[in-house]
Amino acid sequence: MTLDSFKPNSTTPPYPPYHKGDYLEEYFSRRWNQEISQKNRKYIDVFWTNIFCNKAFSAQKYPNIQKFLDETLNKNEQYFTVCQFDDGPLEKFPKETKIFSAGGNRKEGDIIPIPLICSPIPRMLVPKASKKTIFASFIGSDTHQIRKKMIESVSNKKDYVVEISKWSVSVPIQNFYSFIKTTAFSKFSLAPRGYGKSSFRLYEIMQLGSVPVYISDDHYLPWEDELNWKDFCVLIKESEIEHLDEILHSIKEDEYENMLEIGKRVYEKYFTMEGMYQNILKRI
Repeated sequence: MTLDSFKPNSTTPPYPPYHKGDYLEEYFSRRWNQEISQKNRKYIDVFWTNIFCNKAFSAQKYPNIQKFLDETLNKNEQYFTVCQFDDGPLEKFPKETKIFSAGGNRKEGDIIPIPLICSPIPRMLVPKASKKTIFASFIGSDTHQIRKKMIESVSNKKDYVVEISKWSVSVPIQNFYSFIKTTAFSKFSLAPRGYGKSSFRLYEIMQLGSVPVYISDDHYLPWEDELNWKDFCVLIKESEIEHLDEILHSIKEDEYENMLEIGKRVYEKYFTMEGMYQNILKRI
């Protein structure tokens, strides 16, 4: 159920800069249409993020998707859709519509968290880190109050690496290389929320062999009905930021190694593009 005009290619720079191929919504759409999946719910097959971002970076007009939805959706049927960007989708849907969202800022409707992911980091970019020489690190921008609090809390700690730089859709590739190298050599890697509730960083850290430390006022945890996130990720509330260093140092080495191992196991099944696709299918 779609119009081709609602499935445009992205015209914005790749983000993250290593990304190649389908973005999250495109991947799900392609897999769904390959299998001609038969489910009780009908798929609203729209590339919400490409539409939104193409408009933001050009003079393109945002199409009247709402009119199309109002005229074509049958209120007696059930629907679902998949969306990546932080605030989306912006449209209104029938009450029972499931919205599989990676951004997490939308409040209205039946929202099911999914991971904010893209293509995997190329293995050639990942250094071999046989020994963790950094206790904890953060490479990125201070675009949210929680990030500012975190930076203030740890920036003077001798066993932390904190580098603040501009981090946007046009992030310099050297900044990203620095993030990859530092993260690979870090025991823990800090993943504070930004504008959206989650970030690509959270799932990149898992690929780089470090334990993510997810810091948020509202933890947005995909597949929480199956996963205990505390098994492979340190969850820090905003009120706990001042105790961050104490919390991390309290984690014993055997517990840390177990978190790393579990993180490797769950990554392929839950946090890759195909893992995302299969987990959405189970919940439709």
